[in-house]
Amino acid sequence: MRGANEATKPGAYFGSNTSSDTLATMAKVRKSSEDPNAHELRILVIRRDNIGDLVCTLPLFESLRRHYPNARLGALVNSYNAPLLAGNPFVDHIHIYTKSKHRPQGTRLALTRDRLSLLLELRGLRYRTAVHAGSRVRAEMRLLARFAGIKHEILDHPSDQPLHEVERVHGLLHALGISGPPPAPGLTPHATKLAAVRGSLAEQGFGGAIGLHISAREDENRWPLENFAALIRAGADQGHKFVIFWSPGDTNRPEHPGDDDRARALMELCRDLPVIAYPTADLATLTAALAAIPVLVGSDGGHCHIAAAVGTRVIGLYCSHKTRQWRPWGTAHTVLSATQVKDISVEAVLSALPKIARR
Repeated sequence: MRGANEATKPGAYFGSNTSSDTLATMAKVRKSSEDPNAHELRILVIRRDNIGDLVCTLPLFESLRRHYPNARLGALVNSYNAPLLAGNPFVDHIHIYTKSKHRPQGTRLALTRDRLSLLLELRGLRYRTAVHAGSRVRAEMRLLARFAGIKHEILDHPSDQPLHEVERVHGLLHALGISGPPPAPGLTPHATKLAAVRGSLAEQGFGGAIGLHISAREDENRWPLENFAALIRAGADQGHKFVIFWSPGDTNRPEHPGDDDRARALMELCRDLPVIAYPTADLATLTAALAAIPVLVGSDGGHCHIAAAVGTRVIGLYCSHKTRQWRPWGTAHTVLSATQVKDISVEAVLSALPKIARR
């Protein structure tokens, strides 16, 4: 992945421009709005949240570039989701922010050095406007923008309209004179990695198998392993094969708790069934793997947004109160919901498989 201060080369990155008809949220600007015609626009988009949050921010970069092709656009993102922007033709600079909890023990000095280096990078590029894309603007990020010499800040403004996260974020561009529906989030997987995944699955006899992502960051979003096992068993009776994906590592992984143990336990429950485990050590491999399958079944999480962004059909398992904002966007998806994900029945998911697989 390219580092900060390196311009992105143009290339195929985004997919279809399918858009929403829902009204985007309004935005407010601290101090005065930047006049796009007054001088070169230098815009820093700050999105240091989770993987799915960054995927939902991709349309904002595309719209900014299409409306202001000569603008300097930077992205300030987390160290663990930054690879999603590698090769993005709409972003000139990627600035990487590492959360303190993601640093190994005993590296406080290195963390301080990284913060100072980041601040110097931002000051050197002389950004004039910061777009705080998160719904909760963090005081630390506003302070960083101020120290970087950024004079104008675009902040989220609560809306009475029920908005998808893509719509909410894209609506912030009203402050820069950009309106209309957002384009769909899109990702193009690394070609070599995609070919490798497809080849591996085909060699094992699992080309065209249904993907199951068994991880979820929040407990209320977790579907029980016994349900996944029952789905695999019932799906096998209908001729389906399955590929299991999960967040790598153990439960104490600093960046993101992993589910290696959970994956092993599920494979143990599914001995002699048509299912394989496919580890993905990094985001680039996960993106390629999700692009190599026709359908993904998964709980609310970044994997669902990545799958939708690469054009894979999604059966999303969601808590009812999260479907409007966080459902998969930009693909022919199916959303099943309940008060908690564990309450979604195996029968409901099973009945969705042939419908979504044959579209």
